Amino acid sequence: MSHSADKQFPDDTILIIGNAQTTVDNPINHQYNGFFITFVVKQKTGAVVDCGASVILPLTGSFIRNFFIGRCLIEDEQAIVAEVNARYYGSSRKAIIVAYKDALKKYREIRGESKAKAG
Repeated sequence: MSHSADKQFPDDTILIIGNAQTTVDNPINHQYNGFFITFVVKQKTGAVVDCGASVILPLTGSFIRNFFIGRCLIEDEQAIVAEVNARYYGSSRKAIIVAYKDALKKYREIRGESKAKAG
């Protein structure tokens, strides 16, 4: 078996981590000292191949993944934020959006986009 056959993620993907803070009393903050979402994306298109969030319950992580899998970091920004606001009613809602936007900023930097385009 070749090395490439063993890979979970194709060579055209990159990993980006978006960070945020949660409220002091949030269990996530007690366990992780913050909130983060790890994204595996196609480098050229920003399509989200996989992601995971620093959550306590696996069900919460699965629900959060559904906001991002199959979407594009840049092109789907408004839809992602709207869906999180409409469907997520946990104390980490704002942290999810902040972590996503932090990852989006990093992705734009990787692509060499100017700050004017990013904001």
